[in-house]
Amino acid sequence: MPSPAVPDPEGGTAPAQQALPLGGAVPADPVSPRVLALQQRTARRAQEHADLQRDLLRFHIAPSGRPAREVRDEQAAADLACAAALRCDVRRARALIAGAVTATQLPGVFALLDAAAIPAPWFDRVLRHAASLDPRRLGELDRALAALPLRDMSYGAFRRRLRLLVTRLTEEDRPRSSRRTGRVAWREPDLVDGTMTLEVTGPLDRMTEFGARINAAARAVQDQQRRALRDGEAQIPFDVEDEVQETGIPLSLGELRYEILTRSVLDTGTAPVPATECRINLTVPALTLMGRSNEPGLLDGDTPIPATMARGLAARSTDWHRVLVDPATGAYLPGASQRYRPTPEMIEQVRMTTPVCAAPGCLRPSRGRSEVDHIEEFDHDDPRRGGPTDPENLHSLCVAHHRIKTDEHIDPVRISENTTRWRLGRDLTVDILDNTDLVTPTLLPEYRDLIATFIRRPAAPRPARLGNPAEEPEGDPPPY
Repeated sequence: MPSPAVPDPEGGTAPAQQALPLGGAVPADPVSPRVLALQQRTARRAQEHADLQRDLLRFHIAPSGRPAREVRDEQAAADLACAAALRCDVRRARALIAGAVTATQLPGVFALLDAAAIPAPWFDRVLRHAASLDPRRLGELDRALAALPLRDMSYGAFRRRLRLLVTRLTEEDRPRSSRRTGRVAWREPDLVDGTMTLEVTGPLDRMTEFGARINAAARAVQDQQRRALRDGEAQIPFDVEDEVQETGIPLSLGELRYEILTRSVLDTGTAPVPATECRINLTVPALTLMGRSNEPGLLDGDTPIPATMARGLAARSTDWHRVLVDPATGAYLPGASQRYRPTPEMIEQVRMTTPVCAAPGCLRPSRGRSEVDHIEEFDHDDPRRGGPTDPENLHSLCVAHHRIKTDEHIDPVRISENTTRWRLGRDLTVDILDNTDLVTPTLLPEYRDLIATFIRRPAAPRPARLGNPAEEPEGDPPPY
């Protein structure tokens, strides 16, 4: 029986062979042949990756009660054979074999890979996170991931869920130490291109603040380079190699971050850096703040941080903002407006609902140079007709994707309270669910228990009233 054909928007047809599901793809809408071809290739790679895990597992030497030295030597020989077969170094081969062993402890996720329900890079990302988990937690991670609708998830939603799960599972195993975690290290130099990597590691809050300061300095210099080029100035700040003068193009932010760090230790010379404080948005559930739960907090709505760190940051904060979410779904509750420009409160909420660019697949953070955009265009002539300025109709887009949306290469349409349908050129249409607070729904049973405990608590004895006892009303006291 011939396979059905998928309509081609450009006029032809493409066979509907087995393909990896695309997160949020709308079944009734056509898929272009080039997208379908990549789907099928990705599905084949997923199944081949599952077969690779089985082949790698054959190089694992189980102890089987034999002397440890015998097992160790046999494993070393197997590592060498695996490296020779893969034409890689022994360290890489050993890591791949260890990953295949870990895969046996994630049967639910492995079954999704084997069925081409998730792509190979997703599975490898799970393995990387699982390698740092206590073996006791692997079963919990597997059950939690297998229960998610991974077939219909976008990469951004999968990445966010995985990170939150790992943070939650490692909370109880995290060492309780006051020792400082900041460090600076050098990686091995690249002898081919003559470079070396300097690695700075530290707590999330301090590294976020440090990165914000560097970005602010780089943007200030870049803006001044643009002004110097426009005004024809001879001196251009941080144009050490006269590259900006010759090309007429300012240095990129990445290049400027490097120049500022290595040449001036954040002293930007003649380019003034706005003296603004770095604001870190941290979402912390009320029960976590109270110490009744260890659910993680979320930094800028995207990066989970341990409950102990969240409580410490909240304790040192001077400004608090209350955000209401639906306790069952975690959806952020909106507020309406008939003005074009969103209020500062709306912008803060939009940055939580879209912590990264809302365009499917883009992971540029909204805390950077992003723009708040109306999903349904605002009607300047009659604001009541459509395109309202409220969080339900707003999202954050990076500058590049905002531009191509304006040019109608991509088109988002709000189809429900929590879903946006994106038309991506003539290739594909996908439905993307709103970002929600993932922690709140998990706390719903604890909230119910807390309320039930409060209701069952015996009432405190009422103080005696002064006056004539005869004037006291008969019967039960009023409920207040």
